[in-house]
Amino acid sequence: MRNPPTDSRATARKLIEALPRPLPQDEAHRADAVQAALLTSGLLDSSDLGNSSAVAAAIRDGLTSLAHLLDQDAPGHGAGRLLLLLLAERDAFTPHPAPDMAQLRARDAATVLLFLAQWHVSDDSLRLLGGALEVHAEEARDSGAGRS
Repeated sequence: MRNPPTDSRATARKLIEALPRPLPQDEAHRADAVQAALLTSGLLDSSDLGNSSAVAAAIRDGLTSLAHLLDQDAPGHGAGRLLLLLLAERDAFTPHPAPDMAQLRARDAATVLLFLAQWHVSDDSLRLLGGALEVHAEEARDSGAGRS
């Protein structure tokens, strides 16, 4: 059974709050910090540490939760907003409307989740993102276009 979007939003907030600011510069320490945030948010169980499939599932669920969080401002469009924010960061442009601090924190969380994904799914991080956005769409549709 899938989580309702309201539960996913709460999980996304926990994930964002659990990420240290600033993140460690060292890649291994950054990966550890992101896994710790996944544990704190409840997306990952401590018994699954080191299990790449479980970590990848937690990353997917985290990305889904972030898309639901972005749905608050534009119901049904959180996934598109997340993609736009990720592309804007990569290509160094400011989307319109300009993101607020909460959206930037959601983008930063998605960025570090995708960073961690590279450690666990090698070149499939885009497939993982696509899976997360597909789950988001199904959950939003099942809940009445994200109105929960």
